[in-house]
This record gives sequence, structure tokens and C-alpha cells, in this order.
Amino acid sequence: MLQITNRTTIPIREISISAIRSQGAGGQNVNKVATAIHLRFDINASSSPLYLYKERLLNLGYQRITKDGIIIIKAQQHHY
Repeated sequence: MLQITNRTTIPIREISISAIRSQGAGGQNVNKVATAIHLRFDINASSSPLYLYKERLLNLGYQRITKDGIIIIKAQQHHY
């Protein structure tokens, strides 16, 4: 479970995590290895009782939420 608040959680099975190729400078391994992560969460399909949160999230107009109600977060970090 992913703890959102003291009373609100999201089952881990409802979060999809996949390795992807990162963008930007990368030297020899650029476009060869998966160096970033995509996290996806379908707001509408969630079994969690997040009704108030679901409505708020869907009405945000946030660029990381697709028109189908899927939150997509890309995690990528550079260390030099």
C-alpha cells in the first residue's frame, strides 16, 4: 500500500512502474539502457475510496494527468 494520508492508501497493484530511456546527454550508453522510470496511476480505475481526491485531481488540468485520467510521472536524475 502507498500511504497518502493517515486514512487514505493506494494499493501497489494499481501503480504501474516501468523503466524507460532517459532524455538528454548520456555518453556511450545513451539510448541503450533504461535510465528513467515511468510511474502510471489510473485515477478512475482505482479501487481506493479516493472520491474527493479523484474529482479534485481530474479537475486540476495538470499536464501530468491525461484526458483519460491517468497520472504519468517520469523520474530521471543526472549525476555529474
